[in-house]
Amino acid sequence: MFKVFIADNLSTTAVDFLQHQKDCDVEMTTGLSEDEIIAKIPEFDAMIVRSATTVTAQIIEAGKKLKVIGRAGSGTDNIDKTAASAKGILVVNAPTGNLTSVAELVFAHIFSAFRRMPVADASTKAGEWKKKELGKIGRELDGKTIGIIGLGNIGRLVAERAKGFNLKIIAFDPVTTVEIAESVGAELVELDQLLKDSDVITLHVPLIPQTKELISTKQFELMKPTAMLLNCARGGVVSEKALTEWLKKNPEAFAALDCFATEPVESKHPLFGLPNFFATPHLGASTAEAQEKVGLQLADQVIRALRGEVVEYVVNLPARNGGSLKNQKEWNDLAEKIAKLAAQMLGGTKVKKAELTIAGEISEADTKMPEVSILKGLLETLTDAGNVNFTNASDLAEQKGLKLNIEKKKKAGEFTNCLSLKLKTEKVEVEVRGTLVEAEPRITFIQNFNVNFVPTQHLLLTRHHDIPGIIGKVGTLLGENSINIANMDLGRNKIGGDALMILDVDDAIPESILDELRSWDGFEDVIYAEL
Repeated sequence: MFKVFIADNLSTTAVDFLQHQKDCDVEMTTGLSEDEIIAKIPEFDAMIVRSATTVTAQIIEAGKKLKVIGRAGSGTDNIDKTAASAKGILVVNAPTGNLTSVAELVFAHIFSAFRRMPVADASTKAGEWKKKELGKIGRELDGKTIGIIGLGNIGRLVAERAKGFNLKIIAFDPVTTVEIAESVGAELVELDQLLKDSDVITLHVPLIPQTKELISTKQFELMKPTAMLLNCARGGVVSEKALTEWLKKNPEAFAALDCFATEPVESKHPLFGLPNFFATPHLGASTAEAQEKVGLQLADQVIRALRGEVVEYVVNLPARNGGSLKNQKEWNDLAEKIAKLAAQMLGGTKVKKAELTIAGEISEADTKMPEVSILKGLLETLTDAGNVNFTNASDLAEQKGLKLNIEKKKKAGEFTNCLSLKLKTEKVEVEVRGTLVEAEPRITFIQNFNVNFVPTQHLLLTRHHDIPGIIGKVGTLLGENSINIANMDLGRNKIGGDALMILDVDDAIPESILDELRSWDGFEDVIYAEL
């Protein structure tokens, strides 16, 4: 039974989801101090927070059983990820559940500022009727240029919505490809050009050393005196001091911040006295729909991490250069199953060499997680390593002397993309290949045989002479022992030669049945694999 501690408020739907997991015991206590959490955390396997609780190194050190820390939302600044990684604790988040809400807030701010909605609302309710005054300074958005800094998930959603308002879209992102930008109607440009050409500038970048005060005095000097700046990303990526000076100097410019360097913000903040500045209290993800989606997504990630399953959003996993990997969850799942299958085909012998080939379009993307999934599958199958996850798999592999050699190729043969794993021992060499077919993992090659099957939990593989009656004979034996066959695939090189049969069965196959199969004439190899 896994014990999960929820330290901050989480949506009722997400809490109910966790409480209904048969292997989960949930406690939710909010508002605790660091010392109170340190006293409580040793008995828990998982901890879930939002932004209110800071997960310090001291809390992590006290969490002797902690396997995963979950952050409901995208930002994980309040979690000491270095300390978590050092202890092999996964840090997961829910980065996509609130994307739509943030993108919509961007346009709420744009229209609010362009039409001076806050002033119009306040003055009208005060008994004034400033139709002429406000009408003169109102602006249309149609035909303007929007500059998006950071063309990640939210930036792309903003771009897609900008097309509907007939905006010209330009973007700056040092890692996004031209193809990704073009797919949402954006033109990639350098940051200086974006600042010079944009009527509206919106930021969608994380707060990291490279983006701290990304927009400061020098950048404001490049911007149009009538431009609008929005930050619904992270406080600190815009210099608030420089922004204040720019707005004072350019009364026809305006800005809106949803996040600040220090929160909550004091009422005497110098920006608050400016008529061309608008603010919201970090509302980007704060919609009813977003809270539901974020909570459920995070709860699912935490449960998967506890069960040792593939986790899609691991924060403390080293990334590499390259575009994002489409269908990453499915590639991770395929990689882990390829590793487990190949490892079980070795018969317990020690691996001398492990080679992974990543071929096709995915070779241009960041494939770190599938690579780590290969290591995770090998470690769990070949070693006695305990808690293996995406954070500690590389370190554990190094400790165990397991090195994975990786080669990337642009061409993948008959498939668009392919993962191929070769394991070599003193006497045996095994090769297993796989790909995704309509986002579904498939094994396509085992040893010298072309196959095509979905890797499921229980698999029976037999290499035998290609003679009539074999399939029926195996089916009869399994049926007599109440083992149901769900699917079957057969690979052979030539008529009358050797054949490889793969049976997807519903239950584990006892060793006695495997021994009987091995005793039959014509059977060269019999392997039962659990993935």
